[in-house]
Amino acid sequence: MKKIRKYRLTALIIGIALISLGGCSEDLPQEETIYKPIDSNLQAYIEANKIDSSMIIDSSAQHVLLIGDSMADGLRFPLGDFSKKNGHKFTSVAKTSSSIIAWQGGRLKSLIKEVKPTYVMISLGSNELFTRRLDAYRTFVKNIVDQIGDINFIWIGPPNWREDYGLTEVLAEGVGEGRFFPSKDLTLKRAGDGIHPRWKEYETWAAAISKWIMTKSRKKIMMKVPPKEEEEKVAAGAKKKSKNGSA
Repeated sequence: MKKIRKYRLTALIIGIALISLGGCSEDLPQEETIYKPIDSNLQAYIEANKIDSSMIIDSSAQHVLLIGDSMADGLRFPLGDFSKKNGHKFTSVAKTSSSIIAWQGGRLKSLIKEVKPTYVMISLGSNELFTRRLDAYRTFVKNIVDQIGDINFIWIGPPNWREDYGLTEVLAEGVGEGRFFPSKDLTLKRAGDGIHPRWKEYETWAAAISKWIMTKSRKKIMMKVPPKEEEEKVAAGAKKKSKNGSA
């Protein structure tokens, strides 16, 4: 008799447990939710889910092309190292006396055709920072943008050592939102000429550019800055290349 009561009690407990589970089943994730497939077409997925594509970082390998003046010549070492550490190919064409005017016509278009970059960085304007011919430079900037075509790009603004007459604003307006990095907002220690940043400051500048690319630029690509323990190696490698005259 006791055994029968024991079995009945056990059955009752099991029954209550099953009822409780049944009542909670609506709160449990369904199989289709757990294993919801991801759309293989990223663009379609973005549009279907109303995701802001400007917030997505493109993790694919790029071919980065940096063009510019003496400022670009200093940036090419840290930006080149950051690019390579993020899986990108890096090419630089920088000359001390280069200017916005020097890249008019089809010069940049020809270089792009030859190099075939997927991402262009421009560092021009320091040699013309104090021009008052703003209307002319609006035309010059438009010419450069037109030469780039549909390729993603950014313009690294001059690191002003004193206020200009409006060229920085002309550059920012000419390239559009999310394409202009305002270097003049940075505080960079200068070299003996009072114009160019000190060697170590180029790394600081490049790190700021890289972080901006990943967070605020129109086309975000992977440009993670190497951890602190790697920075000394980057600096040492850059100084060695500069000493050997390597391009």
